[in-house]
Amino acid sequence: MNAITQLDVLDLEHTIAHYGVGDLIRYWPAVNGIENSNYFVRTIDDGREREFVLTIMEQPSHSGGAYVPLLDLCLDAGLPVAGILRNKNGDAIDRYDNKLILLSHRLPGRHVYNPTLRQVASLGRFVARFHIATAGWDHPVADYPRAAAWLAHHTQLCKGYLPYISQQLLSDGTEEVAFLLARHDVAALPKGIIHGDLFRDNVLFSERGLTGVLDFHHAARGTLIYDLAVAANDWCTDSTGLFDSDRVLKLMRAYHAIRPLNQSELRLFPAFTLYAAVVFWLARLSVSLRGDKENDDTSGSARCHNPEEFQRIVEKHHAHFFYLDERLLET
Repeated sequence: MNAITQLDVLDLEHTIAHYGVGDLIRYWPAVNGIENSNYFVRTIDDGREREFVLTIMEQPSHSGGAYVPLLDLCLDAGLPVAGILRNKNGDAIDRYDNKLILLSHRLPGRHVYNPTLRQVASLGRFVARFHIATAGWDHPVADYPRAAAWLAHHTQLCKGYLPYISQQLLSDGTEEVAFLLARHDVAALPKGIIHGDLFRDNVLFSERGLTGVLDFHHAARGTLIYDLAVAANDWCTDSTGLFDSDRVLKLMRAYHAIRPLNQSELRLFPAFTLYAAVVFWLARLSVSLRGDKENDDTSGSARCHNPEEFQRIVEKHHAHFFYLDERLLET
């Protein structure tokens, strides 16, 4: 849980002057950011108005030095992402108050909170294109960090702060995922660059379709099916955490039509949805508990998501096994 870095008009004018994108005429904070602070800024240059997103990094990006090159790669592949602008010195990263600064064009569109089947399919196609575009990329990218050791450590941190039933569910889920990750058939699954955070608040749509995917800070080398598991948990569940089978099939069919999934990926997809649900339940719990214990947000501007949402998803994955037959993906 991070406090928003507060910038006034003078701070923003000074910062964007490094980029030569015109004069500031308006700015406002973006409310969806959780891990970083983001501001929308509108400038005018030679009579032309443009909008940008200024990101202040409140903590290091999980993708490290691969973040900017990865976005450049995606842009070259024609994917709808917001590339990072270079400042007047040709640097992609600037600084404000000892924090890293990134500036990018603002993509059109808006977030959706009750996605249609058509929007779910658009996401599936994007994920497949992203995986294909980054296949074979030889840039050094760290492995996805939220593996067995991370799960065990964060489960331990949460001990004593949950009711017994919730703690038992968390322990069972963590053990099940640790066993999954130790399997040889899981180790043999197709791997590559994953986005790692394909939630609805990281995707934009207009009336014409998907217009942008944001926040590649969790990008890493990982198991490709994990991206679909993360997406399915957020895009294809109802308010109780139960899968909507029509949405799941739409997501998987759209992906499969571009990058065919093998039998092992289909067979292990349900297990990976549990893995992803446990990861984000633990991540949200850790942030929430840390905020409660530290209680150091005097500004009232700290932000975090409700961990109970993913507790419900974990409960439903334990109670209802979702079988994905490859024949269902053929359209």
